[in-house]
Amino acid sequence: MISRKRINRRTFVAGAGATAAAAVMPWGPASVIAPAASAAGGRLIPPGKTGTITYTQRDVPTRVGIAASAALGVAPTMGYLGGPDFPNDPTDLGPLVPLPGGWRELLEFLAKAGFKQIEFAGYGQNAANPGGAAPNPAPGGVVTAASRAAYIAYANTLRGFLDEFDLEAIGNHGFIPNTWPGPSSAGGVMTINDYERFQLELEFASVLGMPYMGTGSDPTSANNRNIEPWTVAGEKWDALNRLSTQWGIQLYPHNHAPAYHFLQDGPMVTVTQDRVTGAPIAPTVVRGESGKRLMQHYLDVTDPALCVVEMDVFWAHVAQHQHRWRYDWEGNRVEDIFDPMATVAKQTKRYALFHAKDGDRTADPVGVGNGYNMVPFGDPRSDIDYQGFMSGMGAKGFHNPNYEQDNAPGGSADPGQSLRFSIISANGMSNLRG
Repeated sequence: MISRKRINRRTFVAGAGATAAAAVMPWGPASVIAPAASAAGGRLIPPGKTGTITYTQRDVPTRVGIAASAALGVAPTMGYLGGPDFPNDPTDLGPLVPLPGGWRELLEFLAKAGFKQIEFAGYGQNAANPGGAAPNPAPGGVVTAASRAAYIAYANTLRGFLDEFDLEAIGNHGFIPNTWPGPSSAGGVMTINDYERFQLELEFASVLGMPYMGTGSDPTSANNRNIEPWTVAGEKWDALNRLSTQWGIQLYPHNHAPAYHFLQDGPMVTVTQDRVTGAPIAPTVVRGESGKRLMQHYLDVTDPALCVVEMDVFWAHVAQHQHRWRYDWEGNRVEDIFDPMATVAKQTKRYALFHAKDGDRTADPVGVGNGYNMVPFGDPRSDIDYQGFMSGMGAKGFHNPNYEQDNAPGGSADPGQSLRFSIISANGMSNLRG
């Protein structure tokens, strides 16, 4: 059982809230999303588990917000956040209004939209916003007493913003060290700089109250599908989790489609068919594949009491589209279709987090392209069966799904788009029934 100890907040920076005097925001109670009365069955995503990763709204922390614009005497960024029929009518953009910027205003907006959990994608923001710029935790790669103090003070400021709007930090895509205590690490040890930076990041996460801390990457490069580096990755993440769980925090890698390609774990074989089309090719020597996927091997070689992962459900479906054929240990081309829901169901608590990213099926032939385009969660164009996925994977209420949409920001042409898509997606998550 993992201890969930937390740093208490007696050291909270007293001025954290005062640095951001309450601004009159252009959104109000009408922005709060209520479940559709006609939805049948219970919520598949409990209210306390409705999350988002801030990569989706990555344009918001970096711009000068409403309060900072007023303090500086400059015009705020203007955009559309939806009219009276939004989000039921996503084309009802409403009037031009000042747009939030920085962490405090973004977190307020997300809370009013109906989100409860926040997965950070880094901690930086525009320095003009309440709380200021994120300090460098390790100048030149070295943690100093001054850098640690500034970094933890900033953590207390962010925690103050989260508490103000009754939000929970569920994770972060951030620093994972390259070295670790283990025979496959350089010299079998963790470098002192990696250790001190890792401990500081864990302390930061603990101040925010995170039960998980992660990365946006695979446990090792999926460009190398040989079994050996994936076995070493298991050693590394086991060792790092033994350190992180001393803080009550579990580490998680993220994944995209390549992580669900086939592990190359067999003998060298000669193949004569194209993997995707089955067309004849010149005899080619490759390494045989048993049918195990890369991420499954990672789970098989890591401690189930320590190591969890975050599945990106969109990219798992892209993997189903792309990685459909393998070469067996005799060199035969074999169809072997990936099933994301069944993969989670057989080890459901190893998949503690999800990126709840929705997709519209394209006309790409099987094995060609991604097969899906990203859309807001619950968009009518969706072709990913989230109802079946969330109701069939077991341990209802345990998982932490975080809405993500890589293409949400609208740039200068539509700077309010990522926020409108967030409202649509919070609505879609709250209305998912099963």
